[in-house]
Amino acid sequence: MLDNKFTQHQSVVDKYVNPITDYQMTTRDYVTRVVASAATVITLPPVAEASGRLYSILARTATSANTVTIQDKGDSESWTDIVLVTDDNYAVMYSDGMKWYALASLTA
Repeated sequence: MLDNKFTQHQSVVDKYVNPITDYQMTTRDYVTRVVASAATVITLPPVAEASGRLYSILARTATSANTVTIQDKGDSESWTDIVLVTDDNYAVMYSDGMKWYALASLTA
């Protein structure tokens, strides 16, 4: 039975991106590691399309001047931007299809 499940889902999507400028995430960008040489904005994928998925966003380099701001597309209930301000700040985001949740974060 497990063999059958494997053949049905042969392609495993595990996309890793390393943006250095503003970036619009897709539903396949599960791991985003930002190198912020200037203030950078990361926009989450559409909340409905990302339903049931987890995304990690890490600021590889960030300062109080070169922040990494995580924003939604204006489609999440009760959204507030998340700002990463130092190296290795991170957020783990989850979508239930209606709202983004920060399951874990280190922002200062």
